[in-house]
Amino acid sequence: MPLSRAEIDYVRDGIDQNMRNDGRTREDYRELTLDLGVIPQATGSARARLGLDAWSTDVIVTVKADIGAPSAEHPGDGRLRCAVELSSASDTAYGGRGGEARATELSRALERSLLGATAGSSASLSAHGEGCALDMSALGIQRGKSCWILQVDGLVLADDGNVLDALSMATRAALFDAKIPKVTAVAGPNPDDPAELELDDDPEECSRLDVSGVPVIVTLTRVGKHSIVDATKDEESMRDPRLCVGVDATGKVRSVGKRGGGGIDLNAMCAMTRTACECGKQLIAALDEAHAKAEADAAVQAAKGDDDDDDADDAMAA
Repeated sequence: MPLSRAEIDYVRDGIDQNMRNDGRTREDYRELTLDLGVIPQATGSARARLGLDAWSTDVIVTVKADIGAPSAEHPGDGRLRCAVELSSASDTAYGGRGGEARATELSRALERSLLGATAGSSASLSAHGEGCALDMSALGIQRGKSCWILQVDGLVLADDGNVLDALSMATRAALFDAKIPKVTAVAGPNPDDPAELELDDDPEECSRLDVSGVPVIVTLTRVGKHSIVDATKDEESMRDPRLCVGVDATGKVRSVGKRGGGGIDLNAMCAMTRTACECGKQLIAALDEAHAKAEADAAVQAAKGDDDDDDADDAMAA
């Protein structure tokens, strides 16, 4: 339901006074909850939630690694593609085919941030720019013959605003969680026989992706003379211009996009970009801390499982 004129004035007045209607300041994010490995069948997965109450933004991202052929432009590199689906339960407007255009827009924004700015709006499986966030050469298997193809799929479960930022956080976490099986090329009995690929999915032999260059997207909404981060659905409904900036751990800008109505003058855009860089570095530091905690918890659980197995063996021997 659209906001009334009085509600819009109330929201704008709160932003002017640096006290938004949920108690946050202009540069505060809602509380982030991050869970890794939520889909066991996936190569990597993560769930990100912004907000703790029923009115939150909730997304799941999975990474699936398959072996395929590399592109002609990059015969020694792997390939990557993003796809986003909007659950009709997240917003009544997404029922039927209502969310297709929005899903495509979100998919392209994620691809641009991961594949590099030179990939442009038509980033695809065969195109990645020089500023690619991942080392795509690490995904190559046999030059010109085979490579890993990463399919990044996002599902929006609940939408209370700022979906793109939540998807980018979950994507970074899912890529961190991904475990790529070891591949060995085995020659056939005859010299002319093509080599066969043998997969070893032993977790100890799997490799991990280097996500140090993977950005998060920080979206700033321009409201009057001020900019806010992590806009809620109500704040987005005012249709003010938004700047979406992909930022890596060093504060480097990886991608930029604009949404919403109206324009943004150059001085405001520069200020918004600086704010995005600072917020992006803080978000990535928090994500890296969550990653480290998840790894430590997994190691503790694995050690506990080994101890339980040893106790069971001792009991059987007795």
